Amino acid sequence: MSKALALGLPTAMVSAALYGVAPLLQARAARREEESSGLGLGLLARLVLRPLWLLGLAVEAASFLLEVYALSVAPVAMVAPVMALDMIVFTLLAQRVLGERISLTGWLGVGSMVAGVGLLAYAFARRAEVGAAASTDVLLAFLVLGLIFALVCAFFANVAAARHMIAGAAFGFGAAAGVCYAIATLATRQIGLAVNDRREGQSALADLLTTPTPYVLVLFSVLALGLQQRGLQGRAAVIAFPVTSGVSAFLPVTLGLTLFGEPAPDGAQRVAFVVAMVMVAAGIAALGRDRMAANRSVDELEAAARPAERPDSERLDSALGRLPHHGDDPWSPPGRADGGQSAALRELG
Repeated sequence: MSKALALGLPTAMVSAALYGVAPLLQARAARREEESSGLGLGLLARLVLRPLWLLGLAVEAASFLLEVYALSVAPVAMVAPVMALDMIVFTLLAQRVLGERISLTGWLGVGSMVAGVGLLAYAFARRAEVGAAASTDVLLAFLVLGLIFALVCAFFANVAAARHMIAGAAFGFGAAAGVCYAIATLATRQIGLAVNDRREGQSALADLLTTPTPYVLVLFSVLALGLQQRGLQGRAAVIAFPVTSGVSAFLPVTLGLTLFGEPAPDGAQRVAFVVAMVMVAAGIAALGRDRMAANRSVDELEAAARPAERPDSERLDSALGRLPHHGDDPWSPPGRADGGQSAALRELG
């Protein structure tokens, strides 16, 4: 068994599991804050004072270190799709904490992603080589193009949020965060390759400071965090997270195979690789659809529970009561009594 499978694959899986825990903690903290605007950097500045959000950040930092190691021994075309398993962890924890049920479509999505990762392991069983490092020119191109894309997506997402187009805003913020995370993954790959070179005595990690790598990593990690928090603030966080996971998983794969010279599997392994990518993508789509359906069901139940006719004063009081207040349980849907789900969530705090 190659080092990529023996060490890289399980390390990536643990990293993905931790990445699935982090946004659940961060979302709870983000929803306690007032609605933000722009790129979410102001929101981020407030969240760094929240212990629960910092706990989520610490979990994410541990995930990052594991991802660096995985990328030092395995190709990004294998590691990046495995990182999409964070969606499964996120969904299962949301089911446990929120008391939500996963539909048959959701479970099929989980099965599809797990089977896809199994095929991915088979595809890289014989050939799992890391490719070449990105050049300075390539990193600078990612810097410029990534910033432009993130700013354009954030602009349209803010317009959608202002018009109360919740799903559109979540999709825009999710796509922008996904691209930023993908570029951060490529910078992480650079660090992983440097770690591998250091093990072989070819270069020192300090040499990275003379390249754009650490600065691209910091910039796009901060942008991704801010944009993701904007997406997690809204009721459609279940849309934003799958979009972010999908984009951040597949963009590095494409770039790894096209720009960085990572060898693609051949023969039967190539077929397995293509099928694995399709199955992971189908799983992400199925889980996203399941979460969107769950979100719509909550809204429909709340609408049906409201009396059709009430005095104006009662309707005003009810509307005010549904507004989120500082300190409210952010995962309890507006208007819902504080029951077992909220009590379960408080165990995380």
